[in-house]
Amino acid sequence: MLRNIKTASNNVMNIASRVKFPEKFKGTFLEKWSNYWKNLFIDYRQALQDLRSDIQDEPRKALIWTTTLASIYALAKNNPTELDFQDNLKRITNEVALVSEDCRNKASIEHLRHIDMSYNQGVIHYRNLGIASIMYTSELNESCDLYKIQCSYLKPAFYTFPSRIIDVGFMGRWWNIYIKTANYDVNE
Repeated sequence: MLRNIKTASNNVMNIASRVKFPEKFKGTFLEKWSNYWKNLFIDYRQALQDLRSDIQDEPRKALIWTTTLASIYALAKNNPTELDFQDNLKRITNEVALVSEDCRNKASIEHLRHIDMSYNQGVIHYRNLGIASIMYTSELNESCDLYKIQCSYLKPAFYTFPSRIIDVGFMGRWWNIYIKTANYDVNE
């Protein structure tokens, strides 16, 4: 594959060197535009040739970089969204509703009620961090216009943020709701 890149770039350069602009286009926008694209192609061809030589010189390093980039891409592609969280929450809530109240796990029910209450109050928020996502709560709704939400001295401190995180989404799953509701039908 790397040889094909080199031969293809050489073929394109041979064609580009044979094509000449007519005299009436010399010094015009078209000549400048073609020179720009030709120089850009030369730069990228040189970068690919350098990449090829680096891969041949240090194959372990290239393997590590390739694996790391592929892993980051896979994690970002499987990062759950807020819609996934809501879908998961509704599915689990419907499953819990089918279980008798005597059999329900109280910790699971309290967690589901806290999430529902946060949604009803409008204080739950979603953040996408690239390879992971978080759901967290704030003290007041964003549409609230009280003095408490406008005053910078009354805003929550940064170190209290971990206690306000409801769930962390990673590798296609919301983990806290999965762990807390795994045994929703087992009453202690």
